[in-house]
Amino acid sequence: MLKRDTNSKIRKLVLGAWNDDTESFAELYCLTVDDTYNYCRYIMDDEKETLQAVEEIYSIALRNILKLKDPALFPAWIRRIAFDVCYQRAVAGTRTDLYSLLHPEELLSLPFFERQIFFLHDFTGLTDKEIAGALHLRKSHVLRTLSLAREHMLQLRKMSRAETL
Repeated sequence: MLKRDTNSKIRKLVLGAWNDDTESFAELYCLTVDDTYNYCRYIMDDEKETLQAVEEIYSIALRNILKLKDPALFPAWIRRIAFDVCYQRAVAGTRTDLYSLLHPEELLSLPFFERQIFFLHDFTGLTDKEIAGALHLRKSHVLRTLSLAREHMLQLRKMSRAETL
């Protein structure tokens, strides 16, 4: 997790990256890559796969840096990209029947934070303690969010069943 004094530096570096300063983006990479790697490593079992995911994440970030509206949100934005990349890689590596049980449209309709915790716990098999460590949260917050995500998934299923009847 990044320190508070790093946030002002990140803002300045993002502004530099917006102006095609490659050194600024390289510094952004250096400031955030360890956290991104650790997050991806929690999700993925393979070192090589994790390194490829991190490479893809920063490649996406570099191509899309101008889409970031607020420079202070760079760490959260990178985390969101990391989740999306890891989610796609994890789903691509699973059996189709397992993936179909998740009802992807329901999962994707959850708020991002709920989706992230639900995916990490119920799909990748991380414990609530491991998720708390990966996301720098309290274990109780992870459990509360997981419970909310499951409730929302049940509500979505009930709604979809009612629509088909």
